[in-house]
Amino acid sequence: MTKSASAPAELKILPLTSVRFFAAIFVVFYHGWPTIHSHRNHDDLVFRFIGLGYVSVSFFFMLSGFILAIVYLGSGKPVQLRRFFVSRFARIYPLYVATLLLDLPHFLHTYRPISAGSFRAVGIVLASFGLVQSFSPALMGLNIPSWSLSAEAFFYLFFPFIGPFLGELRLRTSLFLSLLIYVFGTWIVHSVGGSGQTYSPFPHFYVFLLGINLARPFRWLTEDLERRRMLERSAPYMLIFSLGAFLAIPILRLPISENSLQHGLLAPLFAIVIVALASGNRLIKFLLSPKWLVLLGEASFALYLIHMPIATMLRRPLQRYGNPAFCVYVCLVVGISVLSLLYFETPCRLWILTKEKVRTRETEATSVLMQ
Repeated sequence: MTKSASAPAELKILPLTSVRFFAAIFVVFYHGWPTIHSHRNHDDLVFRFIGLGYVSVSFFFMLSGFILAIVYLGSGKPVQLRRFFVSRFARIYPLYVATLLLDLPHFLHTYRPISAGSFRAVGIVLASFGLVQSFSPALMGLNIPSWSLSAEAFFYLFFPFIGPFLGELRLRTSLFLSLLIYVFGTWIVHSVGGSGQTYSPFPHFYVFLLGINLARPFRWLTEDLERRRMLERSAPYMLIFSLGAFLAIPILRLPISENSLQHGLLAPLFAIVIVALASGNRLIKFLLSPKWLVLLGEASFALYLIHMPIATMLRRPLQRYGNPAFCVYVCLVVGISVLSLLYFETPCRLWILTKEKVRTRETEATSVLMQ
C-alpha cells in the first residue's frame, strides 16, 4: 500500500473535482431563483431548499483546506513559500480580476452622477482588486460573490505556517483538536452574531482549519489496506446519510439559524462527504468521474465568479420571462465558465507559472486535484 506522503501523485480524486460543480450551481440557483420568483411564497419546500445555497461557500472553504493539506502536507517537508504563493496567485487572480472588470461598468453606473458617494466607490474598487473587501461590509459591492476569494486569500497567508504543524499531529491529537476547533468556532459565531460577520474571513477561518485537519484522519484511513477497504464499502452510506441530514433541514423546517449555517455548522457533514468522495469507492468514481463532469467541476471556479455579473446584465429578461429565461441563463453561465477555463483561466495560470519558473506540486497533481 502506498504511503500517504505520495498520495497526491497516486490518488485520482476526480469525484472531489466533480462535486464542486454541484456546489457552485447551488450558489447560482441561490442567487438567481428568487429573482425570477419574487412573487411566489418563499416558504415552500423548493425555496427553502434553494435558500440554503449559501452553505456551498463553507463547503468550498473546507474542501480548499483539505486539498491543500493533501497536496502540500504529509511529506515532512516545509511548504516552499514562493512556490505556494505564486501557485495560489496564478490559480485565482487572473480570472478574479477579469470578473471584477466584467461587473465594474454596472457597479460604477450605480454611483452616477459623480458625488461624494463616488469616493466610497473608489474605495470599494481598490479594496476588491486588493482582495481585502471581506474585512468590512462597507467595502462590498463589486461582484459580491468575490468576497469569498478575499477570505480565501487571507487563509492562504496562514497555511504555510499552520498547515505543517497540523499535518504532523498524531491522529488522536488531530481529532481532539478538530473537535475543539469546531465547538469553539461555532460558539464564537453564535455568540457574536450580526450580519456584519457574514463576509468576514474570521468566522470562516475555523472551517478552513477543519479542512486541513481532515487530511490527517483521511491519510490514516487510506494508508492501511483493511481500513481503506472498510472506507470504500462505507462511502455510499456516508453520502446517503449526509444528504439525508442536509435535506432534513428544509423538509422538517429544523429551527437552525441562518447565521450558524452560513458559518460552518454543517462542517461535520461536509467532512463526511469529502472523505466519502475521496475514498476510491468504485460506484462513486463511476458516477462522478466522467470527463464532462470533471470538466464542469474544473470550471466551477469560473462559474462561481461569473454568474453574478451575467445575472446583473440579464436581470430584466430574467424577471420578465421567468423559468425559460433562467434555464437559458444557467446554460449560458455554465458554457461561459467552461470556455473561460479552457481559453483564459488555464492559459493564464500556466503562463504565470512558466514565467516565474515555478513547477509546483499542484501543477504536478493537476489531474489529481483541480483546485
